[in-house]
Amino acid sequence: MGRGASRGFTLLELSIAMSILLIGLVSAAAATTRMHDLRRQNRDRTVAQNAARSIAERIHAQSYRLSEEPESWSRELLNIFGPGGTFGTKFDVPLLNQVQENVLVGTITIVTDETLTDAELACDLAMPRDLNADGDKSDTDVSSSARLLPVVIDLTWTGASGEQSLRHGFYVMGY
Repeated sequence: MGRGASRGFTLLELSIAMSILLIGLVSAAAATTRMHDLRRQNRDRTVAQNAARSIAERIHAQSYRLSEEPESWSRELLNIFGPGGTFGTKFDVPLLNQVQENVLVGTITIVTDETLTDAELACDLAMPRDLNADGDKSDTDVSSSARLLPVVIDLTWTGASGEQSLRHGFYVMGY
Protein backbone atom coordinates (compact mmCIF):
# COMPACT_ATOMS: atom_id res chain seq x y z
CA MET A 1 0.00 0.00 0.00
CA GLY A 2 1.12 3.46 -0.82
CA ARG A 3 1.78 6.05 1.76
CA GLY A 4 -1.02 8.47 0.65
CA ALA A 5 -3.80 5.86 0.49
CA SER A 6 -4.12 5.35 4.25
CA ARG A 7 -3.70 8.96 5.38
CA GLY A 8 -7.12 10.52 4.59
CA PHE A 9 -9.64 11.49 1.98
CA THR A 10 -8.73 12.10 -1.57
CA LEU A 11 -10.00 15.19 -3.34
CA LEU A 12 -12.56 13.06 -5.22
CA GLU A 13 -13.97 11.56 -2.01
CA LEU A 14 -14.17 15.00 -0.43
CA SER A 15 -16.00 16.39 -3.49
CA ILE A 16 -18.54 13.55 -3.42
CA ALA A 17 -19.14 13.99 0.32
CA MET A 18 -19.59 17.76 -0.08
CA SER A 19 -22.00 17.24 -3.00
CA ILE A 20 -24.14 14.85 -0.95
CA LEU A 21 -24.13 17.26 1.99
CA LEU A 22 -25.04 20.19 -0.27
CA ILE A 23 -27.92 18.26 -1.87
CA GLY A 24 -29.22 17.41 1.61
CA LEU A 25 -29.03 21.03 2.77
CA VAL A 26 -30.77 22.37 -0.34
CA SER A 27 -33.51 19.75 0.01
CA ALA A 28 -34.03 20.63 3.68
CA ALA A 29 -34.19 24.35 2.85
CA ALA A 30 -36.72 23.74 0.04
CA ALA A 31 -38.86 21.55 2.32
CA THR A 32 -38.75 24.16 5.07
CA THR A 33 -39.80 26.91 2.66
CA ARG A 34 -42.66 24.81 1.27
CA MET A 35 -43.83 23.92 4.79
CA HIS A 36 -43.83 27.62 5.69
CA ASP A 37 -45.97 28.41 2.60
CA LEU A 38 -48.39 25.57 3.41
CA ARG A 39 -48.66 26.76 7.01
CA ARG A 40 -49.48 30.28 5.78
CA GLN A 41 -52.08 28.95 3.31
CA ASN A 42 -53.66 26.89 6.07
CA ARG A 43 -53.75 29.91 8.40
CA ASP A 44 -55.35 32.07 5.67
CA ARG A 45 -57.97 29.40 4.90
CA THR A 46 -58.78 29.06 8.62
CA VAL A 47 -59.10 32.84 8.99
CA ALA A 48 -61.41 32.94 5.94
CA GLN A 49 -63.57 30.08 7.27
CA ASN A 50 -63.84 31.74 10.67
CA ALA A 51 -64.79 35.06 9.04
CA ALA A 52 -67.48 33.36 6.93
CA ARG A 53 -68.86 31.59 10.02
CA SER A 54 -68.86 34.84 11.98
CA ILE A 55 -70.77 36.71 9.28
CA ALA A 56 -73.19 33.78 8.88
CA GLU A 57 -73.84 33.80 12.65
CA ARG A 58 -74.43 37.55 12.54
CA ILE A 59 -76.94 37.11 9.70
CA HIS A 60 -78.67 34.23 11.53
CA ALA A 61 -78.88 36.31 14.72
CA GLN A 62 -80.45 39.24 12.88
CA SER A 63 -82.82 36.89 11.06
CA TYR A 64 -83.94 35.37 14.34
CA ARG A 65 -84.42 38.82 15.90
CA LEU A 66 -86.43 40.02 12.91
CA SER A 67 -88.57 36.85 12.66
CA GLU A 68 -90.95 38.24 15.29
CA GLU A 69 -92.44 40.26 12.42
CA PRO A 70 -92.72 37.73 9.53
CA GLU A 71 -94.45 40.23 7.23
CA SER A 72 -91.44 42.55 7.19
CA TRP A 73 -88.69 40.00 7.94
CA SER A 74 -87.14 39.77 4.50
CA ARG A 75 -87.36 43.50 3.86
CA GLU A 76 -85.70 44.31 7.19
CA LEU A 77 -82.98 41.69 6.67
CA LEU A 78 -82.18 43.22 3.29
CA ASN A 79 -82.13 46.67 4.91
CA ILE A 80 -79.29 45.42 7.08
CA PHE A 81 -77.29 43.13 4.75
CA GLY A 82 -78.42 44.31 1.33
CA PRO A 83 -76.95 46.97 -0.94
CA GLY A 84 -76.92 50.26 0.96
CA GLY A 85 -77.90 48.47 4.19
CA THR A 86 -76.64 49.38 7.63
CA PHE A 87 -74.05 46.57 7.52
CA GLY A 88 -73.95 46.37 3.74
CA THR A 89 -72.92 43.65 1.32
CA LYS A 90 -69.15 43.92 1.77
CA PHE A 91 -66.87 43.33 4.71
CA ASP A 92 -63.17 43.25 5.47
CA VAL A 93 -61.11 40.52 7.10
CA PRO A 94 -58.04 42.30 8.51
CA LEU A 95 -55.81 39.21 8.57
CA LEU A 96 -56.30 38.49 4.84
CA ASN A 97 -54.61 40.43 2.04
CA GLN A 98 -56.91 42.17 -0.41
CA VAL A 99 -56.71 41.12 -4.06
CA GLN A 100 -56.91 44.77 -5.12
CA GLU A 101 -56.41 47.92 -3.10
CA ASN A 102 -59.66 49.36 -1.71
CA VAL A 103 -61.60 46.17 -2.54
CA LEU A 104 -62.91 44.42 0.57
CA VAL A 105 -62.24 40.70 1.00
CA GLY A 106 -65.82 39.54 1.67
CA THR A 107 -69.20 39.95 0.02
CA ILE A 108 -72.69 38.94 1.11
CA THR A 109 -75.33 38.05 -1.47
CA ILE A 110 -78.89 37.54 -0.27
CA VAL A 111 -80.76 35.85 -3.12
CA THR A 112 -84.26 37.18 -3.74
CA ASP A 113 -84.80 35.58 -7.15
CA GLU A 114 -86.26 32.11 -6.66
CA THR A 115 -85.75 31.22 -10.34
CA LEU A 116 -81.94 31.18 -10.04
CA THR A 117 -80.27 27.79 -10.26
CA ASP A 118 -77.35 26.35 -8.31
CA ALA A 119 -75.23 26.66 -11.45
CA GLU A 120 -75.98 30.38 -11.69
CA LEU A 121 -75.19 30.87 -8.01
CA ALA A 122 -72.13 28.57 -8.17
CA CYS A 123 -73.26 27.12 -4.87
CA ASP A 124 -75.16 23.97 -3.87
CA LEU A 125 -78.37 25.32 -2.32
CA ALA A 126 -80.96 23.16 -4.14
CA MET A 127 -82.17 26.12 -6.15
CA PRO A 128 -84.58 27.01 -7.72
CA ARG A 129 -86.84 26.90 -4.68
CA ASP A 130 -90.14 28.46 -3.57
CA LEU A 131 -88.82 31.17 -1.25
CA ASN A 132 -92.09 32.94 -0.49
CA ALA A 133 -94.29 29.85 0.05
CA ASP A 134 -96.76 30.78 -2.69
CA GLY A 135 -96.65 27.36 -4.32
CA ASP A 136 -94.43 28.14 -7.33
CA LYS A 137 -90.78 28.85 -8.13
CA SER A 138 -91.32 31.61 -10.67
CA ASP A 139 -90.98 34.88 -8.74
CA THR A 140 -87.95 36.96 -9.66
CA ASP A 141 -88.19 39.27 -6.63
CA VAL A 142 -89.36 37.96 -3.27
CA SER A 143 -87.61 40.68 -1.27
CA SER A 144 -90.82 41.77 0.46
CA SER A 145 -92.54 38.40 0.86
CA ALA A 146 -89.86 35.75 1.40
CA ARG A 147 -90.07 33.22 4.21
CA LEU A 148 -86.76 31.60 3.30
CA LEU A 149 -83.70 33.31 1.82
CA PRO A 150 -80.51 31.82 0.45
CA VAL A 151 -77.35 33.67 1.46
CA VAL A 152 -73.97 33.30 -0.24
CA ILE A 153 -70.83 34.60 1.44
CA ASP A 154 -67.77 34.97 -0.78
CA LEU A 155 -64.24 35.73 0.37
CA THR A 156 -61.39 36.43 -2.04
CA TRP A 157 -57.86 37.21 -0.91
CA THR A 158 -54.25 37.03 -2.02
CA GLY A 159 -52.38 34.18 -0.35
CA ALA A 160 -48.97 32.56 -0.59
CA SER A 161 -49.89 30.82 -3.85
CA GLY A 162 -51.87 33.62 -5.47
CA GLU A 163 -55.54 34.49 -5.44
CA GLN A 164 -57.64 32.31 -3.13
CA SER A 165 -61.39 32.18 -2.59
CA LEU A 166 -63.98 30.61 -0.34
CA ARG A 167 -67.76 30.41 -0.88
CA HIS A 168 -70.24 29.56 1.86
CA GLY A 169 -73.95 29.18 1.13
CA PHE A 170 -76.77 28.75 3.66
CA TYR A 171 -80.40 29.62 4.30
CA VAL A 172 -82.08 31.93 6.80
CA MET A 173 -85.74 31.60 7.73
CA GLY A 174 -88.29 34.19 8.76
CA TYR A 175 -90.41 31.99 11.02
